[in-house]
Amino acid sequence: MKNVIVLIFFHFISANVGQGQSFTVSGTVLYNPQLNDCFQEVPCLQDIALTKEEDWIPPKAAVNILVKGTNKVAKTDPLGKYSIEVSSNQDTLQFLYIGHNRLEVSVDGRKTMDIKLTPTPIPVIERLLGLIMPAIDAGQFPNIDQTAKEAQVNRATARDILWLVLGNMRMKTHYPEEFIPDYRFAD
Repeated sequence: MKNVIVLIFFHFISANVGQGQSFTVSGTVLYNPQLNDCFQEVPCLQDIALTKEEDWIPPKAAVNILVKGTNKVAKTDPLGKYSIEVSSNQDTLQFLYIGHNRLEVSVDGRKTMDIKLTPTPIPVIERLLGLIMPAIDAGQFPNIDQTAKEAQVNRATARDILWLVLGNMRMKTHYPEEFIPDYRFAD
């Protein structure tokens, strides 16, 4: 009988250890205000290669960090520090900051992830605003997939720029399936 109790006890402990994969990922997010605006479709890799470590600073506004495919959101503090709970090693974190490329990084078991954001190429923003603003001015709300296709950008970038233009309340009203609580660009 004593052996059965011990076996049951170890069974429950091993089951809990297998399920307890969630952990906290933390780190620092930096950007470089001295990087010029990009006028190409890729990050300004040549400019980034010439930067000095001390040129990278915390962003002035909070960076949104999301666990992809969930409603888990965190924000950086004034020093660029963040901390977010993930449920598995396979989770992917998304780092979002206005005017900078959306960055997706797989957790891969890391508990510390320091990130450097690069500017979004200006033509991308111009193309998106050129498609979004006429529709908004006409009292219409553009289809995100169609806007992304016409601007030749990924859907997430089109959604983020639309969110920036509309603000939280109109985004929640007109695109409820896209709305993520606590994911803020503008009100």
